[in-house]
Amino acid sequence: MKKKIIGLSVLAVVVIGGAIGGFYYYQQISKYISTEDSKVQGELRAIGSMAPGKLIEWNYKEGDTFKKGDVLGIVETAPARGNVAATTQDIIAPDDGTIIQTNAVKDQTVAAGAALLMSADLGKLYVTANIEETELHDVKAGNKVTLTIDAFPGTAFKGRVEKIGLGTNSSFSLIPSSNSSGSFTKVVQRVPVKIALDDYQGKRLIPGLNAVTKIER
Repeated sequence: MKKKIIGLSVLAVVVIGGAIGGFYYYQQISKYISTEDSKVQGELRAIGSMAPGKLIEWNYKEGDTFKKGDVLGIVETAPARGNVAATTQDIIAPDDGTIIQTNAVKDQTVAAGAALLMSADLGKLYVTANIEETELHDVKAGNKVTLTIDAFPGTAFKGRVEKIGLGTNSSFSLIPSSNSSGSFTKVVQRVPVKIALDDYQGKRLIPGLNAVTKIER
């Protein structure tokens, strides 16, 4: 009898636990559109010289910030000859930013248009969440969003839907998929959704970090 009571008690706990878990799962999928296919991103900008020459001045390194209009470097496009002064050209910052990658070295020869650095405004980062097409009808600009970022477990970030992409990710592929066999397999497409962050919660966010996105329906 005692064993029977224990067995029934265990069964009751399992059933109740399953019911609670099922209710929670249903509540989550009915209230949120969730995806792990999300990343922190920023507007990346490649900056280089407009003319070929020698990089005679360059005092910036990765992590340095700059303001729009700052002189990032100077390129000597024609060296001095006799009484003719050297011709130089400034490399001007087009926007505020932080250098996230650079391969520039002072006194190197540079080509016109070749990138000397990659920058992003780390104060204007956002999240791109790739949402399945079957869920897209519930996504609207202004919808509230809760995010977690893998690099900062336990921290909840808030945001809102800013823009919904006008094409699926596959439509922008450089190599379109082909179907030479004549058979067809339907694949659920994903559409990029841009999410503006309310704030950074005091964390140092950088482009490329993985995120989990939950958009309120």
